[in-house]
Amino acid sequence: MGRNDLLIRTFPNRSVDQKADGNGDKAEAWATSAKYDANNIYAAVMYSQTYNMTPEEDNHFAGKTQNFEAVVQYQFDFGLRPSIGYVQTKGKDLQSRAGFSGGDADLVKYIEVGTWYYFNKNMNVYAAYKFNQLDDNDYTKAAGVATDDQAAVGIVYQF
Repeated sequence: MGRNDLLIRTFPNRSVDQKADGNGDKAEAWATSAKYDANNIYAAVMYSQTYNMTPEEDNHFAGKTQNFEAVVQYQFDFGLRPSIGYVQTKGKDLQSRAGFSGGDADLVKYIEVGTWYYFNKNMNVYAAYKFNQLDDNDYTKAAGVATDDQAAVGIVYQF
């Protein structure tokens, strides 16, 4: 059928830099996901939460994040693979800093539209455009988070 589900939980030790924020020696993360991969269709979703693990743009670590990702792709027989995806990471109870009084804020939020073209099993080219959904606000300004859209192109060769 091409369907898979997954649930993961981990408790890694925090690095020296992470411990400097005073939130303890351990980090925690758990995730659940599902995918469908059959009949030239690929669709996947993932939800996760992290505690004391996710870095912010300005060398802070978010105490808690909630993360959601989704993607849908279709593989044409002639090598083209269009894709659309959505990613959001929301920080909870973020530390205050100059220009931001603390609280909840989106760390990442975008829609990505792209396509790959597979010449063969070893080589492909891609182009993608990321529509950044973050607005300029107190958090993005204080943490130095980019709010611009981004474009990418590339070529991949797998040995």
